[in-house]
Amino acid sequence: MRHDKHSSPATSDRSWRGPYLRYVAGRGVSTAGTNLVNVVMAFAVLQVGGSGLSAGLVLGCSVATQTLLLPYGGVLADRIPRRALAVGANLVLACVQGLLGTLLTAAPEHAAVWMFAATATVTGAATAAVQPAFQGLIVELVPAATLQKANASLRLVLNLARIAVPGLGSLLGATFGFGQVLIAGALSFATCSLILMGLRPKAQDRPRTAARHSWREGWQAFSSRPWMWGYALAGTLAVPLWLAGYQLLGPLILSGTSGGASYWGWAVSAFSAGMVTGSVVALRWHPQHLMLACVVVQLIWPLPLAVLATAPQLPWLLISMLVSGMSLELAVVFFETAKQQQVPEHLIGRVTSLTMLGENALVPLGYVLAGSVADWLGAPAVMWTCALGILLTNVVLLFVPSVRNLQTISVSEPAQESEVPAGSR
Repeated sequence: MRHDKHSSPATSDRSWRGPYLRYVAGRGVSTAGTNLVNVVMAFAVLQVGGSGLSAGLVLGCSVATQTLLLPYGGVLADRIPRRALAVGANLVLACVQGLLGTLLTAAPEHAAVWMFAATATVTGAATAAVQPAFQGLIVELVPAATLQKANASLRLVLNLARIAVPGLGSLLGATFGFGQVLIAGALSFATCSLILMGLRPKAQDRPRTAARHSWREGWQAFSSRPWMWGYALAGTLAVPLWLAGYQLLGPLILSGTSGGASYWGWAVSAFSAGMVTGSVVALRWHPQHLMLACVVVQLIWPLPLAVLATAPQLPWLLISMLVSGMSLELAVVFFETAKQQQVPEHLIGRVTSLTMLGENALVPLGYVLAGSVADWLGAPAVMWTCALGILLTNVVLLFVPSVRNLQTISVSEPAQESEVPAGSR
């Protein structure tokens, strides 16, 4: 049972909308900065004389650091004001990206690969702090019964940024230089901090727990909910399989076809368009059983991997990518809403860090294994393994009673974990 401001059914008060819109603006600007940095980082490493391996190691530094520090970020997000944590982390991102961008612009001959690796490491650490803080902030600002609509609206803004910004970043990089793009990313992070400084979330009466017990509390909140840890465990397998297929094997398969590179560009755009469509659908569709809907729509997710493994014809690829993006976006909105409604506010940071930790843990290994086995058995065979593996992990989730029975919170009922016993309906 949750004992916070979400326990009240009175959602007619619209005072939360102003702070929520400020939160969306800040997070949208920060996401734009992240996409600007990501789209040019590898190219910038190559520009200063780095190899493909160097570029991969730089990107890996960010992911590895984020994965290792996420549990600490979750504890911080539940122990100190989340607004301050989000502001501080974005200021750190602004500083490190601004310094690197200025160096590349003013004195590129002095730039070295180790500087990119150091910047990526600090970026991963800041991201490990800011993501749980962002998740907790929306719970502080938005009533429980309105969380799905708030999540869908937020995701719509973020997905639009993900569609527009990478292309813009590539264009700016080719025209003005990669250093200028990194400076633009730094300005985005600084702008996010300025926007969030004006945010005034309501004070939360969080239980004060000794630091040595914070880990245990977060783990208990996570492990006591089978629908949550089951979904996170499935994600530990499904996310690396998806990324290996989507980011590595897909381009590998299409590279052997005529016009493969252009095919892939259209396919990625179709996937992004599907995610935007999913956000719009989530604004209207409010299933009673959130986790059941989450898993069912996610069964469609691996469809483009099967298409690529069979016959990557452009029309079928575009359709499958569009549908897959929509299904994944709906699943994300439904899961985030269920988590935010059911987990006590003072634990949301630690629980978020645990779910994110599971998603990231095996991603580097997935890339290495997929690439190695593809050289041996061929990319289509490995792609089939990825598609079937994702499908199987989601089918297994349907056998978890709390996944099938967890109910959403409506305006007329209090916020509590509504798990209907099997057979009671």
